[in-house]
Amino acid sequence: MLVFVVALIVVVQASFFEWVYHRYWLHRPWLPPQMFTAHTLVHHQLCKHDDTFHVHDQEQEEALTFHWWGGPALIAINLIPWAGVWWPVRAMNVPGTLIVASLITLVVTFSLYYAAYEGFHYLMHRPKVAWIEHSRPFKFLEQHHRIHHVHMGKNFNVVVPLADLMLGTLMLRDPAPPQTTPPAARVIARRHSRYGRRLREQGRTEAE
Repeated sequence: MLVFVVALIVVVQASFFEWVYHRYWLHRPWLPPQMFTAHTLVHHQLCKHDDTFHVHDQEQEEALTFHWWGGPALIAINLIPWAGVWWPVRAMNVPGTLIVASLITLVVTFSLYYAAYEGFHYLMHRPKVAWIEHSRPFKFLEQHHRIHHVHMGKNFNVVVPLADLMLGTLMLRDPAPPQTTPPAARVIARRHSRYGRRLREQGRTEAE
């Protein structure tokens, strides 16, 4: 029972952390600005409306996932509040087996949430696993994320849109008519992407 309660609390925490992280780190040019550049100025420009939401070329692959250290770093940040609970729990003489079970539950649940974020986000933009992509929950989450790419101030959650619901950023239907990605979006992305940098270096080499 305790393990279930801890897992439920972790999912709620992860949903709100995902919302805060997505809104204030990935869509704000600060701490560090590279996150904003990769996510907003590259990924959101290359995968924007329905015609570009799915990856069709190599350039769009950039910024689909975080760096390898992203998972451990985000999980560690989420564990910080739980470290403050450690001492009061020990003072209450809670059995060691329950503490260990709770700790394992924390790490495993946060890890699964992060894996779901990375995995779902990747499959939303680059479909590869039909049985997942054809399921109703995934279709709902994919549509939820498609709306975010058009309206970047809405639908920040990718895995569990609880925080979107509670914080007033949930949009279930796009009120705007379908749009086509303008050429300027790719121009903006190439100004900031690694792919664009390689193109410029190649151009300078050929000019020489």
